[in-house]
Amino acid sequence: MKATKLLFVAIAAISINAFAGPALIANKNLASEKIDAPTLKSVFLGKKVSWDSGGRVILAVLKNGPVADEFLGKAVDMSSSSFNNYWRRLAMTGGGAAPKSFETEDDLKKFVASTPGAIGFVDSSNADASVITPAVQ
Repeated sequence: MKATKLLFVAIAAISINAFAGPALIANKNLASEKIDAPTLKSVFLGKKVSWDSGGRVILAVLKNGPVADEFLGKAVDMSSSSFNNYWRRLAMTGGGAAPKSFETEDDLKKFVASTPGAIGFVDSSNADASVITPAVQ
């Protein structure tokens, strides 16, 4: 019984340390965009569909997981499940096309890096020079 508890504690510690926290990432062509919390919320809820500097907003999200839940909780006050349901309803009523969703952070990051106007999120440990990490003001 004692060994099982120790194993559980070790796994929990590894899981906690493996997730540094979400980071907003964007294509480098969005470097001049000013993104504040209301703008970010509008982008992720499909209400802002074009950037101030021109071009279409391309939204990329992780399908689920702790990074998605934390980011979406802070950005739009929803869990990933609620967010997905929101977009399903929106798409069914003709209010917009669902964001491009990805199973892995690497695939999402590659998409954002190669797609002008794209914005998404990954664990901060996975953000690199292929994308920008805009500060939300």
